[in-house]
Amino acid sequence: MLLVASNRAPLAFEEDAGGRVVARRGAGGLVTALAGALQRSGGLWVASAMTEQDREQSARGDLAVAGEEPRFEAGEASEPAGARAAYRVRYLSFDRETFDRYYNGVSNEILWFLHHQLWDVPRWPRFSEETRRSWDAYREINDAFAGALDEAAAGSGPEPVFLIQDYHLSLTPALLRARRPRARVVHFSHVPFAGPSYLSVVPEPMRSEHLAGLLGADVVGFHTVRWAESFLMDCRELPGAGVDLRRRRIRWDGRTVRVGVYPIAIDVEQLEGASSALEVAEAKKLLLGMKGDRRLLIRVDRTDLSKNILRGFLAYEEFLRARSDWRGKVVFLALLNPSRQEVPDYRDYLQDCVRLAERINGDLGADDWRPIELSIEDDLSRVAAAYEIYDALLVNPVFDGMNLVAKEGPTLNRSNGVLILSENAGAHAELGTHALSISPFDVGATAAAIAEALEMDPRERARRARGLTTAIRRNRLDGWVGRQLQDLDRTAGGRR
Repeated sequence: MLLVASNRAPLAFEEDAGGRVVARRGAGGLVTALAGALQRSGGLWVASAMTEQDREQSARGDLAVAGEEPRFEAGEASEPAGARAAYRVRYLSFDRETFDRYYNGVSNEILWFLHHQLWDVPRWPRFSEETRRSWDAYREINDAFAGALDEAAAGSGPEPVFLIQDYHLSLTPALLRARRPRARVVHFSHVPFAGPSYLSVVPEPMRSEHLAGLLGADVVGFHTVRWAESFLMDCRELPGAGVDLRRRRIRWDGRTVRVGVYPIAIDVEQLEGASSALEVAEAKKLLLGMKGDRRLLIRVDRTDLSKNILRGFLAYEEFLRARSDWRGKVVFLALLNPSRQEVPDYRDYLQDCVRLAERINGDLGADDWRPIELSIEDDLSRVAAAYEIYDALLVNPVFDGMNLVAKEGPTLNRSNGVLILSENAGAHAELGTHALSISPFDVGATAAAIAEALEMDPRERARRARGLTTAIRRNRLDGWVGRQLQDLDRTAGGRR
């Protein structure tokens, strides 16, 4: 049996257009991969109650899930009669101040900034007693997750496998092991991992507790070798840790911890099926009308500081100023999804993106042409339509654990579109050979890559597009969890 823990649940409760509270299945590779594994083996998914509707569900107890497209109304604890539940979802509800300190105070404002290397170090961060109170709340919620997993395992028969997800729950493996010394635990980080120099910005004892928390697992997983090696180098600074860089092993607390590399894939079949919806076809017609006979450059991002949207706009501006012959012949469609607007830095960043796009349009645009078409909404149909018809896709994050846009776009594209890809995106390890690689900090090189992508010989475009789709389809999502479980069985702590 599998017991999964993550901050967000595979289902989110919300009100529909008619005012009814319904459960919607979460999107993305993580939900698809873990839900598929749970449906095969049975088990429990433990997550935070993020909304008021989630908290109401938490008070009712576990929710049973069987189908890929659940449709539950508030008050129900399972699917309609006749459906067989393959796994359960348990929501943990916390008081608002504690959760805010855990989620915003530490997860978003410390660990996210740390591992994506986003701090303006001469000015920020500034740790204080307030920071330590937030870290205590972070530990408290991680301990609550450990307690819920321990409770679930107590009545499960044979020792289950625990799959703990991401930086929100970095302390949970050690806290769980304190309760269950023989637990079989995998922790997976979906973000980059900062190396020793940048990690040293975080003071003790938070820094060591963060690493030791992860070392409570038998297997610590990352998307790429680069992030795995950063973690290994960090652990060399941890007193008592014996690190074998070559074999990616760490001796810790009398156990051997395996550090593994498991690049997550996309569900190609599900993505292609969703793109065939009528709404996508209608969105495509509108986009083709906007595009006309111009070339189309796109980006698809959350408005996250790590996505490097501002430098992408500046590179496009530099391209247009250097190559005036392209003015009016290309349009940059930026499909942005607002992210973490409760965090001041993120609100300011979104406003900066809007102001920069408006300034470029004002400086370089014409009555019949806007250089940047900016969309700020969560519109999956429009995204899928844009994927199909782009001539170039810009993916230039400062740092990214993987970046699935780099895989989704080429999968759906039907125009031999060129991928311009940051060398600091995790996806670069798989796709860099077939993309135009850029430093995300080099605005001039990014401008040159935009020109190269738009002017590339059709045969070269086709060759690169074939290479991208082959690489993407080679890595199957249905094997992602399985590879982690195989490595768990190979570790001394993971043997049955």
